[in-house]
Amino acid sequence: MLTPAEIREIREHTEMTHVQMAQLLRVRPADVKAWENGVLEPDTDQVAKLERLQLSQARKMRFKFN
Repeated sequence: MLTPAEIREIREHTEMTHVQMAQLLRVRPADVKAWENGVLEPDTDQVAKLERLQLSQARKMRFKFN
């Protein structure tokens, strides 16, 4: 499981806004903010996608998940 700080770090490293990350993960921007504040936790599918982003070390790219 990713910590709130790790989720924020992934979003900031990829230079995405809350809205962009929410669109990528198909959730609401408020959910991304809640993850970063430790109020909610992403589900297993969302964690897997976040971990793929983290491992890719990508910056400001277009992302597509199948």
